[in-house]
Amino acid sequence: MIIYKTTFMKTTVMSALCGIILLVACKKKETPVLAETVKQAATEIPSECGQEIILAKPKLLKEKGIELPVATKLCLAKDHSEITIELPKGYSFDVNETSVQAKPLPVTFATYHCNCSGGGACQVTFIDELGFGCMHSNCTGGCTGEFTYKGYSVNRVINLSQGKEKFFTDPIIQKKVAAQFANSTDKKSRQEIYGVSYYFELPGKASCDCEGTKACVLKTLGIAMEKSASFKIYYCDGPCNGCELTVN
Repeated sequence: MIIYKTTFMKTTVMSALCGIILLVACKKKETPVLAETVKQAATEIPSECGQEIILAKPKLLKEKGIELPVATKLCLAKDHSEITIELPKGYSFDVNETSVQAKPLPVTFATYHCNCSGGGACQVTFIDELGFGCMHSNCTGGCTGEFTYKGYSVNRVINLSQGKEKFFTDPIIQKKVAAQFANSTDKKSRQEIYGVSYYFELPGKASCDCEGTKACVLKTLGIAMEKSASFKIYYCDGPCNGCELTVN
């Protein structure tokens, strides 16, 4: 029930009615394409933070096998519907989406939400000593927490600043590189995974020069495939900024 407290009640009511009429008219003129665009844009806007937490130390989520690094930002939605997680520079979530994205890009955002097995809904919570969790709220069934990125499960966090050698020797990364190799139609083209570049075959003379120093060197790594012969990848690695492989 709306209560008008001013003495100009009639004027207020008429103004409100006019506003409603104009709003309805605008909605009738809106094209289906515009309506769909607005709908899509709305789903991409993150929930407003009711509480923001910046991790002062690494947080290991034992039940998920995910370790969040220092300086990770947590945004707890005001309605407790989800928690948005933002990783600091140099880190990426490992997302189970290799069949969808040929060249996985660094994923710095993920969402934690809770699914209700019955009617109603669950609410999310975060306690520093315990980590992420679910509250039943008005859920009549069980609550299960999940980390996702655009609907895909998030498995773990990758440290992209740990060096390329350690990155490429990771079994899960090698499995994704093998999938790229199997799907590649041009083995001499520059490849990329989570922003880290490499080659299957060198199309010319390779160079790893980094500001005139010898800190950046060319490396090769053999990767085995389950149902076919192994192959090699070529990349540059070293303790300097801009250590990338160039081909002349």
